[in-house]
Amino acid sequence: MKINNKLSLTTLILTGYASFASADITDVIEKSYDFNKNGKISLSNINGDVSITACDCDQVNMIATVSASDQETRDRIKVKVNASDSKLSIETKYAKQENNYRNKNNNSSVDYKLSVPNNVALDQIELVNGDLNISGVTGELDAELVNGELTSDGMTANTEVDLVNGDMEITFQNLDHADKIKLESVNGDIIVRLPSDANVDVDAETVSGRISNEFGIEVNKGRYVGSDMKGIIGDGSVSLSIENVNGRIQLKSL
Repeated sequence: MKINNKLSLTTLILTGYASFASADITDVIEKSYDFNKNGKISLSNINGDVSITACDCDQVNMIATVSASDQETRDRIKVKVNASDSKLSIETKYAKQENNYRNKNNNSSVDYKLSVPNNVALDQIELVNGDLNISGVTGELDAELVNGELTSDGMTANTEVDLVNGDMEITFQNLDHADKIKLESVNGDIIVRLPSDANVDVDAETVSGRISNEFGIEVNKGRYVGSDMKGIIGDGSVSLSIENVNGRIQLKSL
């Protein structure tokens, strides 16, 4: 088994970023942007949860809640947005300070709530410490998480997720716009829900963890560790690759 997680974000952990604990200062930033329903959205965050909800609309509404232990820390946090009508980039930036600036980041977080057109592509959603919840978005998803859980309930298109520590639970309401799905995790369970009439070529394996499915695909247990599962559902027109190191893989039917 080859796990090829994009672990560039983990370097932030090694330099002292950690989960947010408490806050004395809270600021709320609200912005709205006219946006094409087929546009792309990217977001990069260090500490804080991200919630993305679909709407029948032609704009993106952003609420960023910035929390910090003191004013000095708050003043160093910037929510940087680059926006056009077809591409929106959001990034949490921390200004450096000369003395012990890394530890200061431990006492801050930015939580994002986005309302977006339902067919947008979520491109390069990168979180270090925080959960990602996606509701109703049907466009493509490319996400990397280091510490946090991922849930998504309405996918229909190509999806790629790399997750280090945390569970992921993804529901595909249909696969009308998908040809490739790739999910990888190191520590945590992976639950995937597919339509009962899905057309999928499944290739799943674990190093230490059970595999189960509701589609009648045979699961092979390793002689010493791990399991693997290969099989075709329907005509197998969509590639589904799932790799996990420490955790279960469950393939369920809607």
